[in-house]
Amino acid sequence: MIRYFFRIEDTKNSYSVILRVLVGSVFLWEGIIKFLFANQGVGRFTKLGFPEPSLVSGAIGCLEILGGLSLAMGLFTKEFSLVFILEMIVAMTMTKIPLLFGSSPLALPQNPPVTGIWAFLHEIRSEYSQALGSLFLFFNGPGNYSLDAIRKKIRS
Repeated sequence: MIRYFFRIEDTKNSYSVILRVLVGSVFLWEGIIKFLFANQGVGRFTKLGFPEPSLVSGAIGCLEILGGLSLAMGLFTKEFSLVFILEMIVAMTMTKIPLLFGSSPLALPQNPPVTGIWAFLHEIRSEYSQALGSLFLFFNGPGNYSLDAIRKKIRS
């Protein structure tokens, strides 16, 4: 199976596995956390003013679990990526932009769960994403539409 993903003739494209696992696993564990910790699921959607917060929280949690697994495996990648892009735009609009104006309904810092694996996974998501994203870029390079590509053309 590993040879399938890391064939020598397609090494550059096979590194997308790293990015799929990165994005998929963060969505997976954030979806699970919505069910395990009420303040990260129903409580959070209630504070944000969503109608039917228990229904919305459950639906988003299920979407993140199913979609996270699918992304990690490379199944319906484009479809779930598009849905998650839209979800993240809504999430940033509802939770991060209000931070700029001091009007967030969410308590700061959002820390629960406080200890254990779920606290660790929730809190490490930014560094985890940055590390694996950087790993992807290290192996895959910047692509053809970059300043590095222009520099390479100038040198040759």
